[in-house]
Amino acid sequence: MRRITDNVYLFWALLALPAIWFLVERLVLHGKVPYVPWTGLLSCWLLIVTMLVTPLQLLLGPLPWLKQRRRHLGVASFGYALLHLLFWLMNVNMGALVRSFLRVEILVGWISFAIMIPLLLTSNDQSVRKMGTDWKRLQRWVYPAAVLAYIHWLMTTHVMIEPVLYAAPLIVLTIWRIIRYRNRMRRV
Repeated sequence: MRRITDNVYLFWALLALPAIWFLVERLVLHGKVPYVPWTGLLSCWLLIVTMLVTPLQLLLGPLPWLKQRRRHLGVASFGYALLHLLFWLMNVNMGALVRSFLRVEILVGWISFAIMIPLLLTSNDQSVRKMGTDWKRLQRWVYPAAVLAYIHWLMTTHVMIEPVLYAAPLIVLTIWRIIRYRNRMRRV
């Protein structure tokens, strides 16, 4: 059983299964699934799980299996964000694309996506070694990217309860983490 759970290729295959299904459904079967919302939702879920790793470790203690896969989850989150963008682009013309930069609810999504590009490009061991402490500083840009993605989600959904419920654990644990950090700084 241990070999199955440690197999990184199996983990990537599981992360990729929904993407493969969406692509086959859309490009081969010409289905009518709401691809844009579902890929955006998966991207947000994966980003939330990625960001929950550290607060969960602070609360529960070491979670080595999850910590080792955090970068994979973050890269998969970007992959679904890219798929979200590609499916959206398939449904708009050039005029709508240009006008999207004037719509706040879409613009924050564009900015979030742009922030995630350097995070993706440096999510590898070589970048960690080469960049040293600057790598962690760059990777902290995930927080503004996540906030902008969350704003994009809130502004483009018709069901407000979903983004609130999905992000609630991250919000609560982040607030707890900030309070914990401030208390530790006061003691020093």
